[in-house]
Amino acid sequence: MVLLAMLWPAQMLTVAGVFTATSQGAIAQHFHTAQIAWFTTIYALVVALATPFVAKAGDLFGRKRVMIAILAAGLIGDLIAVLAPSYEVMLVGRAVAGLYGPIAALVYASARDVFPPRHVGMATGLIGSSAGVVLVVCPLAAGWLLDHSGFHGVLWALAAGIALGLLLVLLFMPNVPPTEQRVHFDWVGGLLLGGSATVLVYALGQGGTWGWTDTRILGLFAACIVLAVAFVLVERRVREPLLDVRMLARPSVATVLAGSAIAQGTFFTAGTMVVFVALYPAIPGVSAGLGWSGTHNALVGTPAGLLVIIVGLIAGLLTRKIDPRLPWRAGLLITTAGLISQGFFHHNELQIILAGCLTSFGGGLVLSCAGILLLGAVSHREQGLASGMAIMLMNLANALTTQLMFTALNNDRHILKGTAFYSDEALTNAYFTLAGCMAVALILSFFIPRVLRPDQIDTGAQPATV
Repeated sequence: MVLLAMLWPAQMLTVAGVFTATSQGAIAQHFHTAQIAWFTTIYALVVALATPFVAKAGDLFGRKRVMIAILAAGLIGDLIAVLAPSYEVMLVGRAVAGLYGPIAALVYASARDVFPPRHVGMATGLIGSSAGVVLVVCPLAAGWLLDHSGFHGVLWALAAGIALGLLLVLLFMPNVPPTEQRVHFDWVGGLLLGGSATVLVYALGQGGTWGWTDTRILGLFAACIVLAVAFVLVERRVREPLLDVRMLARPSVATVLAGSAIAQGTFFTAGTMVVFVALYPAIPGVSAGLGWSGTHNALVGTPAGLLVIIVGLIAGLLTRKIDPRLPWRAGLLITTAGLISQGFFHHNELQIILAGCLTSFGGGLVLSCAGILLLGAVSHREQGLASGMAIMLMNLANALTTQLMFTALNNDRHILKGTAFYSDEALTNAYFTLAGCMAVALILSFFIPRVLRPDQIDTGAQPATV
């Protein structure tokens, strides 16, 4: 039951991603909003900014207490969202629910404290690999709920899942003493990072409407740069930084963190494109959606979901014998090609299955190798901090790539009764934009120095520090 009390809350993050992605098209049409991008973006921003604070709070107050607190916050946020009378109130709920996002960092950090040393690896592996089952089952469940109960049914099911996670932690999660007595919270750094990211995301979202040379857009970009520079200067001076600038100065860590954040953020963003391709209605001259039911869409996407699991397992075995940079680069190249193919071919079931499987094949390699590369680039002492940084940067990348995707979509949209619908050209351009983001990660991959393989990590070898 202890393992279940850790596994369930951690995998509810994956469940939340699938459920909210499935329901956001219906939400946009229900509230007649053209700003549905913020449904995902505001959640990702809060997760990114809350992660380092939550991780430090776990060290100071005990991880079980903090897990209970953020599970309760997530439940409150989901209830606000499902009961929201307006889209603006729903966004408030999504922001509050984002406080639950760092739960995975606490779960993985707790594994060493809760399980005997000989069982830590097995328990951690089970917690991580269970995501594959979730990715296969949850789209079917979300599709069925959407077809029979609308988006409210999907969001109620999500709230029920969070409530069950809270109950499991309360009843079965052991109490582990705090690991630190005093912790300095870098509030200034958090505000500067949050301000910089929020300004950048807002500028990307408004660029298509105001024009990229508009003085307001240029001013927002300038403000983003100023805040980012101030953040770096602050982080170099504080005792407990949000991001360890000295660690980031090492090429192996910087390139792995940046590349994995962009690649994973882009891959997860690409998964939301199915909403506009498959679930939006087919309206001649207005919307190029296919008008499928949620269940039909989930069934069509099942082969791609299974492929992510299979390829991920194979990649995990391969990286014990070969340089993990090789499957990482292959995954990035294949995913880029897959996104380009999805841009061209998204007009029927066969095209979506084949193009989606190509993207998922590469995505399986990407998701499997990202964590392996990070473990090989840092020491055992740095793993906790590096993992927190990776989660934070991935969510920031997810927010940015989501906004870039909507910028491409909005260049050829039609507003009908307050809701934005997208042409076939808009869908193609959005896929091409995401392919470009993945190509950036591919270019970065060739600058990653050699890192340790998993078998070398097991023997106690140390990563390079230059």
